[in-house]
Amino acid sequence: MRKRSELIFNLILVPADCLALVGAFALAYIVRVKVEARPVAHPIASMEFLHILLIALPIWILIFASIGLYTQGRTKSRVSELGKVVVAVSGSVMFMILADFFSKAPVFPSKAVPVYALGFGVVLVYLARLVIGMLQRFLYRFGVGVRRVLIVGTNETANDLSRELSRRGSGYTVMGLVGVGLPDRFAKGTKVYANLPDAVERRRSVDEIIQADTSLDQDSVLEAMRFATDHYITYRYAPTLFNLYTANSRLTELGGVPLVEVRLTPLDGWGRVIKRAFDVIGATLALVIFSPLMLITALIIAVTDPGPIFYRHRRLSRAGGETGVWKFRSMSWRYSPGPNRPYKTAEEAFVAMGRQDVIPEFRREQKLADDPRVSGFGRFIRRTSLDELPQLFNVLVGDMSLVGPRPIIQAELEHYGEHSTSFLALKPGITGLWQISGRSNISYDDRVKLDIFYVENWSLWLDIKILLQTVLVVILRKGAY
Repeated sequence: MRKRSELIFNLILVPADCLALVGAFALAYIVRVKVEARPVAHPIASMEFLHILLIALPIWILIFASIGLYTQGRTKSRVSELGKVVVAVSGSVMFMILADFFSKAPVFPSKAVPVYALGFGVVLVYLARLVIGMLQRFLYRFGVGVRRVLIVGTNETANDLSRELSRRGSGYTVMGLVGVGLPDRFAKGTKVYANLPDAVERRRSVDEIIQADTSLDQDSVLEAMRFATDHYITYRYAPTLFNLYTANSRLTELGGVPLVEVRLTPLDGWGRVIKRAFDVIGATLALVIFSPLMLITALIIAVTDPGPIFYRHRRLSRAGGETGVWKFRSMSWRYSPGPNRPYKTAEEAFVAMGRQDVIPEFRREQKLADDPRVSGFGRFIRRTSLDELPQLFNVLVGDMSLVGPRPIIQAELEHYGEHSTSFLALKPGITGLWQISGRSNISYDDRVKLDIFYVENWSLWLDIKILLQTVLVVILRKGAY
């Protein structure tokens, strides 16, 4: 909830920056064209000038994002942010000047307009951000967006952080200090706990753990990091700790103390927004394209094997939650297992069919290369992956992604061992690295490794490559059963 609040405020900054910058150029236009008595070199109608500004908006957003003005962070220095605003507005104005230089038609009615826009832009953008920041700090008083933090350590650095984060309007609530071997007591008004499990158990939910004590041994540090990742808690530590590093770490600063934040996956903050937008757009287009094929598939299932057209299976989703994954039913309705069916489990159905020989393979792989329960048409839609098309609805409602780890059941999670937390950091996908790397021809252990690699190395370009290769795999029918 706290991360979502931060993300919402970062999203609000985008239209605020756009409105402020458009307002700056519009104000510059009014001052030069309407207020000043001097004639302009290139008379441009106000609506035409506004149209040019609206076309430039996506470029301005990219410039602001590249400067780091949409990076999530709690303790942004006003001086630092003002510096970034100056650079971002200057870059946006420079882009407009370059567009004017290379365009056949003039962009500005006068050379003075971009000069005025630079000054107005810095003031308006910074003021808009100050107002949004004030609103965010006001909401902190009501607990909206406040992060509950535990600080590991009782040294001077820990005390400095505790004082800094306890300031009114910081956006943090210090739940306590954690000191190994220390008695349960009060220190400078802050509760001290002997260990992390004890602190989390006796306090309310914790959003972040900060490792401030650089003198702790490596085992204690690794234990704290593992505890945080297992409970999906943000973890940050002082960078001098044994040179610990992960590919998804990022350097931050809090109260003058440099900290390294450890992330399970790069899919966080804006990455999550980008992936969700990509999923919605992609799923919508796919449904439009494949809707006739889905209708035909549904009719054939209804005619050839009367029974439910769709099959909904409970699978694990992000953070260990469960979701219902939809598919076209490919199994014969007679042998489809379920709580209200003659056969409660797949193994019961195999016994009824006299196919006990396939049970060892099913227990080992959680699926069969030649499942006797699958109907004739079911084999076709499995080979062509048509059975998975209803999962596009799962993507639209946010239960799944177009690309992600495999949707698995609870019993399969043990195969991921110590990586189970990383695996559950993302939503499952309709396709993924496992699909384009051999699908059913690769071992279960290799599938696990591919899932973990995807989680730890996500990028939008990786999603695009996987989708393009999935099309080829489906067309060539590689590794499907």
